[in-house]
Amino acid sequence: MKRLALNLLIGFVVVMISLSLMAPVSSAKLPYGLKEGMPYKGTKLTFLVHNAAQSQAQAKRVNQFTKMTGIEVEFLMVPYPSLREKITADAVAGTGTIDLYCFLDGWGPSMTGFLVPLNDYLKRDGVDLSAKLPPAYIKGGTYDGTTYGIPTRGHPQLLLYRKDLFKKAGVEVPKTWKELIAAGKAIKSKTDRDGIAMYYGKGNAAQNLFLWYSFLKSGGEDIFNDKMMPTFNSSAGIQATQYYVDLLLKYQVASPGSKFFKEYEASQAVAQDKAAMVIVWWWHYGVLTNPDKAQEVVTTNVGFAPVPAWEGKGKATLALSMPVGISKASKKKEAAWEFMKWLTNPDLEKENFLDKSDPKTRTIVVVQKKNLIDPEINKVSGGMHKAAAASLAVSDTFPMLPEWPEVASSIEVAISNIAGGADTKTEMDKAAKEVKAIMKRSGY
Repeated sequence: MKRLALNLLIGFVVVMISLSLMAPVSSAKLPYGLKEGMPYKGTKLTFLVHNAAQSQAQAKRVNQFTKMTGIEVEFLMVPYPSLREKITADAVAGTGTIDLYCFLDGWGPSMTGFLVPLNDYLKRDGVDLSAKLPPAYIKGGTYDGTTYGIPTRGHPQLLLYRKDLFKKAGVEVPKTWKELIAAGKAIKSKTDRDGIAMYYGKGNAAQNLFLWYSFLKSGGEDIFNDKMMPTFNSSAGIQATQYYVDLLLKYQVASPGSKFFKEYEASQAVAQDKAAMVIVWWWHYGVLTNPDKAQEVVTTNVGFAPVPAWEGKGKATLALSMPVGISKASKKKEAAWEFMKWLTNPDLEKENFLDKSDPKTRTIVVVQKKNLIDPEINKVSGGMHKAAAASLAVSDTFPMLPEWPEVASSIEVAISNIAGGADTKTEMDKAAKEVKAIMKRSGY
């Protein structure tokens, strides 16, 4: 009986082992909400994007995505100046040759006709953008309440300054515009450098509005009211504009060339040891610390801080982003959405940032909330991402309107004229009249 019982037990164990071997092996759950079972295996996607460091770092690791999903992705990289033209040409053709686009947030309102709305995808897969991204970055991909893009690249504004010149002049990093003016005067007096390089010149996509918008918003005014009629020429708007140009005209702490400078020229004034401060997108920090692009005395002495506030009123900055969206003509929308979930995951962003082995991708940035305050990332960046997080907490975007380029053109001319000595109220009233006509023509 014992031998029979033993044989039965051995037989049972053998049967159970055999059944376990026959059963399908369960794979580990895929991250980022990616679908199990490779339902789109063999699909090939084409992603049109500018050839920035961010894109190159993503392309370098896209095989991670292919191994998890079986989806292959070709990065079609083009120079930034030709990106919009390439997107438009493909969208008008409507062939579905390109599945995903990377675009500047300000282009979005005019692109909604050929982008896939993402709201249903976000809801279905439980993606909460408010938990992932600063509000300005979400706004950059959202138009009329519908999300069309999610950014993997974005830029807040920071104050970049020369630590050695501040020390020599005996001044602290300014937290208000009043303190900036005082610091600028001291620096000019004691170091023979201009206090700050500004950029009031017209042209190059209305760059002279970047800082003007900070003065306007922190002064309690905006470009439009709730009926989309111009308000930037109100008394508060005129006061903000005057304060903005008075860094040059009244207080004379801005470089004389600021009257004509665009953003790049202002940054170069600091790079070439001619000015102590500039307020620009944070990626300029990489320019000012690069020995190939800036003088050595500059590269070893650049500091960064949040943009100053308007004393007694508040703080505001501008942010821009580069969202990624799905082409409405794509025949592979579900596979494209899988790619977007992977592309916008925080782990990839952190891995890309921390990898400094390739000079071509060393200047990439992060956009996600958790990475902006990540201790490891801030240790590498010297705390710059925490400063960026502070800037983004008070950031907004330009109005997300198809009419914005035309509106901006009127305002940038007015600001350029004011910096050249024209009357502020006259110029702003003229611009407001032009903008009002633009908006009425569009049906507002």
